[in-house]
Amino acid sequence: MRVEKILFIGLAVVAVFAITSPAFAADPWFVEPMKGNAAILDPGTTTYCDKGFTVQNMGKDLAEVNVIMGNGASYHWDQLEPNAKKAYSLAPGSPFDSVNAETVRIDDARIVNTTAGDSQIKVECKR
Repeated sequence: MRVEKILFIGLAVVAVFAITSPAFAADPWFVEPMKGNAAILDPGTTTYCDKGFTVQNMGKDLAEVNVIMGNGASYHWDQLEPNAKKAYSLAPGSPFDSVNAETVRIDDARIVNTTAGDSQIKVECKR
């Protein structure tokens, strides 16, 4: 009886660790869907564009944006003043294409609002 109890407790502990492992964890960033080729990102949210895009700080405070290009080889951190805009291109040879700039095609970018405050960032994907 005691062996069965210990075995049961051991299996329960293993099950708890298995369920809470990273393999079962959800994506840590909330992905905002595009509506009419635009999305508004609250701090900690993200979206994707598969074309060139523009980001704009919609808040009254400094905002920070992280742009992850393609397979993650290129990361760009930018700070945007209130109402400031910045355009990004996914075309070969763009300044954001870091490896083999003339031949590599970046298929998409992940845009993350990493602002510590409450500034929203508007992302507009080009058509």
